[in-house]
Amino acid sequence: MTAALGREVFRQSAGWQASLAMNFAPRPTQQRTVMESLFHRGPLRIQRPFHPEGDLCHVYVLHPPGGVVGGDGLRIDVGCLEQAHALVTTPGATKFYRSAGDTAQVSQCLCVAAGASLEWLPQENIFFPGARVSLQTDIHLAPDASLIAWEINCLGRPVIGERFTEGALDSRMRVFVDQQPRLIEHQKVASERHLSSSAGLRGAALQGMLVAWRVEEEMAQAVQEQLKAQQDVLAGATLLDGLLVVRALGSHAERLRAVLTDVWRRLRPAVIDRPTVMPRIWAT
Repeated sequence: MTAALGREVFRQSAGWQASLAMNFAPRPTQQRTVMESLFHRGPLRIQRPFHPEGDLCHVYVLHPPGGVVGGDGLRIDVGCLEQAHALVTTPGATKFYRSAGDTAQVSQCLCVAAGASLEWLPQENIFFPGARVSLQTDIHLAPDASLIAWEINCLGRPVIGERFTEGALDSRMRVFVDQQPRLIEHQKVASERHLSSSAGLRGAALQGMLVAWRVEEEMAQAVQEQLKAQQDVLAGATLLDGLLVVRALGSHAERLRAVLTDVWRRLRPAVIDRPTVMPRIWAT
């Protein structure tokens, strides 16, 4: 499974239009995974790939403008070829600012081939009041691929008491295994009702979701017990035929991120078959 080359034609817009496509492949002579191909257009970049844990490749995705506004379009494609192993994260939160009317479009596609593993762990998205954003994430997995991926959305800036009282977020995530859909998730926030209702965010400003592929029942139960012990984050986990889905609601970004990080730390040895190695950028 390879990433698209990112050469699709963007719709005409006054905003920044950017794309990034990267494919990882094993390099037996070097005994490590390398970035086999990289294509970028517009203000999306990566830092130089590095290998803090031997063969697994770490990459940080950069968005130099520092924020996304209405009319911007971002496309990210990540492909892990057979037996490739990669971890992708970001150096900081992605900020979505107030829109004058246009919608910002973000599309992400992750493809993981047989025997490969991918950890997709970007830091949180922060949606300022008045932002209008469409966020689509598609994940395609081979049956014997391995994956841990999360998405953290912060609506408003709760640290200063700012709520997402205007604007719109349309967020979708789809997970396919062997081209068959395993999860189709759709969240829409466009009114106070979506923020406060029991079927919505229940008054929480932050929503996080983690998915992991090829999780055994015993490990899923361990994660469920771990989440029960949380005091200030409402979280739960469901196992769907090997696909673990963790959902969390909270009011503090650092605390919710810490909860998902603890889940990742527990899952990594079982799913990725590696001890926990924290991305160094998270400590800065």
